[in-house]
Amino acid sequence: MVENLSSTLQEKHRLIQVMEVQDVVANKDAHIVILQKKIQSAKTPEEKERFEKQKFELLQGREMVINSMRQIVTKCTDSAEVTERVLHGKSRAYSSLEYKEVAEYYKEKCFDWHDTKYQSAMEHLYLFANLLEEKVTVERIKKAIDEVGVAMKAKKEEEMEQ
Repeated sequence: MVENLSSTLQEKHRLIQVMEVQDVVANKDAHIVILQKKIQSAKTPEEKERFEKQKFELLQGREMVINSMRQIVTKCTDSAEVTERVLHGKSRAYSSLEYKEVAEYYKEKCFDWHDTKYQSAMEHLYLFANLLEEKVTVERIKKAIDEVGVAMKAKKEEEMEQ
């Protein structure tokens, strides 16, 4: 019985050694990689174009999220030093009611991270915790979110008219 168990474990160990990890990507990049694979394996030019458009929109969404967060942080801080500290800090204020309030407000006014295009917003929510740790008020953060949200919508409408 023990010999049988031992040989089974050795067999499993050999199988594990044979297997190679080929497609390891960070979770945040999974959608991009999937779309890239779909582009490469597209059967028609139309299908390829559709996947390329989806990838472009996803990357564009990421860029918009990053820009919006940087603008919000800049509007909420009074110096370049504090801005850098917020952008690169690691707060532990995630469980506070204020953090949850600000994050939900951002989701409503700027980017709903349940939309695949804007899921990257969740990667940047730590900035709100950092702002709160720097003693920036919820009202000031919400005001910055409103200003950035309005500016983004105006820019988007302007681009659609062109």
